[in-house]
Amino acid sequence: MTFPLPHVRWQSMLIAWYLLLLANCGNPIQLINHLAQPNRTQLVDAGSNTPESTATAIPAVSVGITQSVGLATNAPKTDSGVEIPNQTNALIIDIMITPQLRATPTGDERWGTFFSNRVAFGSPQKMTALAPSPLLWLDPRNGQVLEIGMLNGDFAATAHLVMKSDNQAAFEVEYTINQNYGLTSISEAIVQRMHSAGFEANVRGFVIAGDSIVQAP
Repeated sequence: MTFPLPHVRWQSMLIAWYLLLLANCGNPIQLINHLAQPNRTQLVDAGSNTPESTATAIPAVSVGITQSVGLATNAPKTDSGVEIPNQTNALIIDIMITPQLRATPTGDERWGTFFSNRVAFGSPQKMTALAPSPLLWLDPRNGQVLEIGMLNGDFAATAHLVMKSDNQAAFEVEYTINQNYGLTSISEAIVQRMHSAGFEANVRGFVIAGDSIVQAP
């Protein structure tokens, strides 16, 4: 009587288990998912054809600058109208700068800031320049003092005044462009600046007071 060896029995069982395992490898392993699926939110049209974005307006701040800020959400949508989550909101900033314009000072305004203690004569006073003395003009657009020409001999002064910069005395002189006091062919550039400042025929000039400027007898 013959008994099978123990190791032969274990080899047969191992081979059978291995074949069963190979047979099941072709089938996918199915796992039961008991986790709850997230609910998707359906976007509802409120009845108007408005764009699929929202904006929150913040009141403009005006300190020389007008500013408006809006937060816009532009989330992409699927074909069914469902918003795709985890999209980044875009910050939209609209800035409008309003320049503060200042009017150009008039001749009288510029004259008042340049001179002080103006004393007008009741009638023009006849003065004499004993030596050539510059007749000056204050351009009201930029406050620049320009030389019209040289006075030599008699001229008419309409007021006495003081320069604020150095407290120097001066005489106010009315000048008809290219006509008075022998100054009949002054610089064309000066004439153009006078016209650009709004003076077509006459300007108000001045001459610095000094030993060479005396009152005519």
